[in-house]
Amino acid sequence: PQLSFSLPLRTGTIGDKVVVVDADGARIKLACVNWYGAHMEGYVVNGLDKQTISSIAKTISGLGFNCIRLPFSLEQFFENPVVENSRVSANPTLASKTSMEVFDATVSGLTEEGLIVLLNNHNSKAGWCCSEEDGEGLWHTHDYPEEMWIEALTSLAERYSGNTLVAGMDLRNELRGAHGHFPTWGDGHAKLDWAMAAEKAGNLVLDVNPNLLILAEGINYAGNLEGARSHPIKLSHPAQLVYSGHMYPFWNDPTLAYNKFKQRMHDKQTFVTEPGQSYSAAYWMGEFGTGDNDHTWGKIIQYLEESDSDWSYWAIDGYTRPGEDESYGILQSDYVTVRHPWLV
Repeated sequence: PQLSFSLPLRTGTIGDKVVVVDADGARIKLACVNWYGAHMEGYVVNGLDKQTISSIAKTISGLGFNCIRLPFSLEQFFENPVVENSRVSANPTLASKTSMEVFDATVSGLTEEGLIVLLNNHNSKAGWCCSEEDGEGLWHTHDYPEEMWIEALTSLAERYSGNTLVAGMDLRNELRGAHGHFPTWGDGHAKLDWAMAAEKAGNLVLDVNPNLLILAEGINYAGNLEGARSHPIKLSHPAQLVYSGHMYPFWNDPTLAYNKFKQRMHDKQTFVTEPGQSYSAAYWMGEFGTGDNDHTWGKIIQYLEESDSDWSYWAIDGYTRPGEDESYGILQSDYVTVRHPWLV
């Protein structure tokens, strides 16, 4: 389809904030949705047993999204097992294909629909995320050290370098404690300083593809970017940096007044969009989601509207695993029917 924007994407200052812009410098607001499953034990995006990739891509586009956050695991990338045929039964051409072949087809199907794809290293070992008990809270684990994490990021940057709609790399999901060790920001600790690791990995990705957005999440489950005030991430191509935060209703005290919630969101996350600072960068809420249209959810929506932030809803998916319902899903398990009309 004819795109309404020009590629590649970068960031720039428009008015009083730093935002994502297209190659002509025009604002492009990332209105994304997460499509997950590839990072889990089946090694494949959910829903391919219900609809074709093309059909799901058209449904996503038709709902008004312009972008997909596509999680993957390091295990998926390095082990690359053959996907069970039952998981791709609505896509017979994908029978007996490996996980990365199906991932390639997913990326192609989305971008052929004109959707932007932002890749996300969600975890190392395949599975559901996230807790402080899963051992996945840092960017490195015993089985997947930092070098393998970087190898996967740079390899995928190279793999999709010919597809300009693959426009960004979300380096790691929800940095948090693992085995009693907690990520830091800017203290120089080789195993814990997330800002140092993100800067290193981001620059190596940019060496491969200087046109990718580098999306760097905060620590504490992507809730906290405050470290960027004193130790901003410095990329070789500074205009490619986007900081990312997450927010869910259950993270908040429901009695917190909106003005205090708004101030907390600014102080912990969206302050980064202030221009002319050492930390100035674009901001993207890479995850937020709900199953209930309550006032706590309403505060998040009001804040996104008032701050005019870019975002990515969790998730499009109609199930978490086959037969297990996804109450936050935009779609029902048939991957075509809208679950909650008030969400869209």
